[in-house]
Amino acid sequence: APRPPTLNGSLWVVAGDPLQVTCGASSHPAPILTVARGRRVVAVAVYEPQVTLSLEAAEPQDAGHYLCRAENQHGHSSLPFN
Repeated sequence: APRPPTLNGSLWVVAGDPLQVTCGASSHPAPILTVARGRRVVAVAVYEPQVTLSLEAAEPQDAGHYLCRAENQHGHSSLPFN
């Protein structure tokens, strides 16, 4: 199963500023990585070591609970973040 994901980037941003958060995980075979907010997938990377959530200009409604999930045929792991 994929190792637990890790985050790289700031989770604090001022409204109107750009935001970039990278979630990465390693596994063999390579994982499918998704970042979701609730049930809505907002970023995905297939068979890549990382996925990046990018916002050109963060808005107050972008705040909230997100989940980075790494999965392959051997299992899955995830990391929640705000």
